Amino acid sequence: MPLRSDWSTATCPIARSADVLADPWVLLILREMFSGRTRFDQLRDATGAADSVLARRLASMADAGLVAQDDPGYRLTDAGRETLPILHAYARFSRMTDPDGPWGLTVSCARCGEVAASSDWCARCSAPLEADSTRWARRSMGGEPFALTTGTAA
Repeated sequence: MPLRSDWSTATCPIARSADVLADPWVLLILREMFSGRTRFDQLRDATGAADSVLARRLASMADAGLVAQDDPGYRLTDAGRETLPILHAYARFSRMTDPDGPWGLTVSCARCGEVAASSDWCARCSAPLEADSTRWARRSMGGEPFALTTGTAA
């Protein structure tokens, strides 16, 4: 028996997107890939996923067009990069519901340094928050802002 419904053929675009993106492992893998981890062992260690779980999720993400295998690891595709505002929305939600939690993720504009008040747009610069124009600061990684990446590890 499947653990959840199959919405891959639904006519609703939200249901179809949820079929791909509503898996917590997928969100964690995307987070780590934007953080620069693109090799299987790096993704496994950072997410805590079992090898079999990670392999299945990466395969499903490749089938959905979010990632591509690229020696020596994986890279985000154009569709994978489009998930960035979704991750930002999750981070904003977490900050609103538990602002003092030790696991916080702060999203800021790389151009002006403004902490994002939106999931996809810098209010100060009036420009989009894309991978090349966004910095994350993860409390679990020391809290220092770092640039996002979408390529493979060297």
